[in-house]
Amino acid sequence: ITYSHKQHTKTETRAEIVCWVAESLRPFETIHDRGFQALMKMGRPEYYLPSSSTVLRDAKLVFAKVRQHVAQMLQKYDGELNFATDAWTAPNY
Repeated sequence: ITYSHKQHTKTETRAEIVCWVAESLRPFETIHDRGFQALMKMGRPEYYLPSSSTVLRDAKLVFAKVRQHVAQMLQKYDGELNFATDAWTAPNY
């Protein structure tokens, strides 16, 4: 984690929110949550927040690029690949 006193650009904000939504398994509609908006704009009421449709579109673009990158890595790999499944389940607490 890094901290900065410099405000993010719109592009940086969009990228950070896409990462947060994806890594934290948050719904895209979280962007419209009053508490989330209040937290993000605390001390900076003019802070830019993208719409949930923008975050969704950005997430789809990131997924497509990562998918393409992984496909290229697998195509270039010269060795063997082994796959296994894990059918064990546990209750979610």
